[in-house]
Amino acid sequence: MPTINERFLSFAALLVAFGLAFSACSVGSADSSAAVTGTDDACNLDVEELAAGKIDFDFTNESDDVSELYVLRENGDVVAEVENVTTGTTRTLTVDLVAGDYQVRCKPGQIGDGIASSFTVTGEGGTAQATAGREIEFDAVDFTYEDLDLSDITAGETIRFEMVNDGEQPHEFEVLDPDGEAIGEVAATEVGATGGATLTFETSGTYTYQCILIDADTNQPHTDLGMIGTFDVAES
Repeated sequence: MPTINERFLSFAALLVAFGLAFSACSVGSADSSAAVTGTDDACNLDVEELAAGKIDFDFTNESDDVSELYVLRENGDVVAEVENVTTGTTRTLTVDLVAGDYQVRCKPGQIGDGIASSFTVTGEGGTAQATAGREIEFDAVDFTYEDLDLSDITAGETIRFEMVNDGEQPHEFEVLDPDGEAIGEVAATEVGATGGATLTFETSGTYTYQCILIDADTNQPHTDLGMIGTFDVAES
């Protein structure tokens, strides 16, 4: 039979677990939410209009393969994304949006352009994206980034990146901060197409750029084939 102390410790542990569970369920940072269901041939958003502000997109993957969800601006630039959502699971992507026209895009198999659904954000809320001070244009060719000049970037600077895919398969351009956290990306861009993203470099340090798509011929990530590098962001 358990002692009084053992019963007390078990009860205390239960209270802590309950408290944590309650806290996790009761705390939310978003102003509103929307459900996105991805299948093999559809990306269904349960609403067509949302109020400006922080929005939770609850993405459920009902396709037969691992998938990802992107939120895109009207010009095709990536606002945010969540990757590696396995079949039958749900992940939440929280995005702060101002009024405008947007798309959600599901990518079953994490390849190709994906499947899009459009929606509109209305109202006065949300935080506007920082305005880019300049643009960096470059090409993705084979397993290299050509004409990519990442010199003279300083902390606090906001830059729009525009990538033209002149290669023979899709490519992306993802940037990681000095801690290895993604700050944004030009999403997977099909051959002959152009993709863009606006990124803000909050801190100085060494950043990484990469393409982690998988080469169909070798089954290797593009990083292993040369599409990876580093660059320094100077103090402002």
